[in-house]
Amino acid sequence: MAVGVVASLVGYLYSKCMKAGFKLLWRTIPSAIFGSGGSGSGLGNLLNRHPAAYIPTVVTLGGGLVATLSTLCFPTLFSAHDYVHILSEEDGANMDRFPSAKDHLLPVLLLCCLTSVSGFSLGPEAPMVAAGGLVGVSGARMYLRSKDTSSSSVEETLAYAGAAGTLTGFMNVPLAGPIFAMEMTSRRAGITPSAARSWGAAVAASLAGMAFVRGALTPNLNVGGHFLYGARAAVGAVTGGETILASLACGVGGAIVGTLFHKTLKFSKSVMWPAKSAAPLSNGEKFSTIGKKMLVALAVGMLSMFYPQTMFWGEGSLQCMVDGQCTPFSATPHGIPLMMTQLASVNPNQPFSSGLTALRVGTAKFVAIALASAGKFPGGVIFPLLSNGAMLSHAFISALRPMIPSTTSSLVVPLMTMSFMAATLTSITRTPLATVLILALTASGMTPLSALLPGVLMASYVSVWVSERLSSGSFFDYSN
Repeated sequence: MAVGVVASLVGYLYSKCMKAGFKLLWRTIPSAIFGSGGSGSGLGNLLNRHPAAYIPTVVTLGGGLVATLSTLCFPTLFSAHDYVHILSEEDGANMDRFPSAKDHLLPVLLLCCLTSVSGFSLGPEAPMVAAGGLVGVSGARMYLRSKDTSSSSVEETLAYAGAAGTLTGFMNVPLAGPIFAMEMTSRRAGITPSAARSWGAAVAASLAGMAFVRGALTPNLNVGGHFLYGARAAVGAVTGGETILASLACGVGGAIVGTLFHKTLKFSKSVMWPAKSAAPLSNGEKFSTIGKKMLVALAVGMLSMFYPQTMFWGEGSLQCMVDGQCTPFSATPHGIPLMMTQLASVNPNQPFSSGLTALRVGTAKFVAIALASAGKFPGGVIFPLLSNGAMLSHAFISALRPMIPSTTSSLVVPLMTMSFMAATLTSITRTPLATVLILALTASGMTPLSALLPGVLMASYVSVWVSERLSSGSFFDYSN
């Protein structure tokens, strides 16, 4: 439980840093630049004449800073991929490969925070797993040293517990954290034997973290989610036949999206990083790496200038995508000044006019996530992919609308939206149960979860099973 409390504090403080970083880069500095009326420096004058250029400028500069730090200062930084690779080994985890938290924790959090607040479509979930794993293993080693003994199983258990705690502290929801931390180390729809042995400790860490954050740090903050599935609160009932058809269609659709993502990511990485060597990079190779990453950052920045609703890690602006932009992007916590969106190809503050419009935005988000991931920028994909799934769900629903009877329940559309979101994420991360819990615990109290969740659960697992047949790849690396 002590690990859960410490890890949840890390997650809570990290969320505060991300909010402060976003406010600085996308509210405070723009207000100073655009409020000066062009009476500043050369760059300030240029941005006053072309406000939309602020987006690629910040994304490129932020990406360049992350690229420089990660290449020159932290070339072997611990990541969520390392967490998964170590804990998924079939012959038992080699916990000696977990580094010390004192050398990796702050750099992991710093680089991931810079990536997210700079505008990249990568989130904090994977960094939270890596950071929590480091906290848990370091705590286990301190305890074992005090007992003058060693135990890989204790380190393994507390790695899961630490990851559960940081996710709980950041997302402010219980249980979803430990289940995600355990599901992600399995390439299939389930958990590994070692994760099963750590179940009790991970749940205890999550609940202890929730009690600490909710009871001590934010006692007056309301409990419950706020995402509303539909322009208005969805009401009515949905039949079993409607549920099965909708969930199967969304499960298969999400699996196809996930497979395309795997293939796109693999191809992009092969183009960007063709040479693989265990030897340290030469100075020339280091500067080449930085240059490649800056080009990726520029590409993401230019894409974001034309599709600003694809920016950031998704959680703050998810409502905008869930209801098809009926909630204006500018009205969400991740909304940016209107003058920056003047070159938007699709107005982020107006509802999608057609399925094709939703498809364009969804494709742009897909490319933004794939580019940032292929460019080896640190970050997670939970809420970016949920947001992407929401965008694509509107295109999917629009394509199927001619085949949907007029007597169909009003809950079918929110059911398909939530199901497609779950299916898109789980086909890529193989975390079906955690994904459904995240969606359920972040939904508003007006969302009829008892009617929607059975179909969402089916879509989530169907997506994993179908994607396994289509591609063995996953966003996370597994040992062979």
